Amino acid sequence: MTKSYSNNLRKRGIEYLDEENGYIKASQLFKINVSAIGRWHKECRQEGSYFPKRRGGSEKRLT
Repeated sequence: MTKSYSNNLRKRGIEYLDEENGYIKASQLFKINVSAIGRWHKECRQEGSYFPKRRGGSEKRLT
């Protein structure tokens, strides 16, 4: 699995969109997918947080 984008990049992308700039310009500027930055912006407006969600998977018990 790939790593999540940094919180700093997410914050800068969302702030750029909040200044009434477009998704395509933001994706070209930060070199990320248009759908990713759109999803971050949507989640930030709904939940108020730009942090990535916890990733799935099981935790193995140490015995």
